[in-house]
Amino acid sequence: MQLRQIECFVALYDERSITKAARRLNVVQPALSMQISRLERTFKTKLFERTSRGVVPTDTARTFYGYCQKILGDVDEAQRYLRDASGTISGNLTVGLMPSVANSVLADVLAEYKAAYPDVRLVIVEAYSGSLLDQLYSGNLDLAVVNHSGIVGHTAIVPLFRDYLVLVTRYKAAKRVPADIQSNRLQDYKLVLPSQRQGMRLLVDSILASSGITLMPEIEIDSLGPTLELVRQSDWATILPVVAVKRAVDQKLLRSQRIVEPHIPRDVVVASPKTRAPSLPAELFLKILKTKINELLR
Repeated sequence: MQLRQIECFVALYDERSITKAARRLNVVQPALSMQISRLERTFKTKLFERTSRGVVPTDTARTFYGYCQKILGDVDEAQRYLRDASGTISGNLTVGLMPSVANSVLADVLAEYKAAYPDVRLVIVEAYSGSLLDQLYSGNLDLAVVNHSGIVGHTAIVPLFRDYLVLVTRYKAAKRVPADIQSNRLQDYKLVLPSQRQGMRLLVDSILASSGITLMPEIEIDSLGPTLELVRQSDWATILPVVAVKRAVDQKLLRSQRIVEPHIPRDVVVASPKTRAPSLPAELFLKILKTKINELLR
């Protein structure tokens, strides 16, 4: 039995689709199918039932999956030990970040991380939670910093931080506003919000709906930069997490009010494949990221 066969089996078991599993491993579909067929022939056992909608694991596959998870976990631990023994932190790391996190602390994180670990090749992917999770499931990301929603069972989750959603308007030096704003007053503003494809918008809509409040934004933009610029120079308003606007508020470029009655908390987590423990470069990246976010929110 080869390690590649185990990786192919785990990917197919998780994805239940040859197409998705092949994309996750960055191989062509016939190559993945060949590895699974060779595994079944070698041990004279059936691991998957093929259907028009994908594949269904057999009882044997369900038990075998547990052994494979342990094997892949042990391989990761062995690789980590050798890296630690060498005294050099190196390797490749691909991290997905939501715009609210990337916009707030990414520059500081990258500067400190690359100064400390110059031999790590780092790739940052910025996208909303749904897209990041798709890329994580397909094997294109090592870690994804996402909202704690829409995460499937074969993903490991580590809490990163909690913040709250605020109403964001342009800064007017001559105008003082309360620190909080009641949710039922949000309808009085010209709102620009992300589309309902995005996790943060779904969070806003679901919590406000519990109080009988429905928002009807006149503009929907799935991009943080243009949204902030529109608000900064006009009478439009938006709803964003604290971490996304904290620095702009401190610099008196924007004004924020915490939404209450009900308030809207947001939990941000680090998602990674359950079958593969985060590498040492990944753990060190997360340590710096968490420190910078805590400093910002303090």
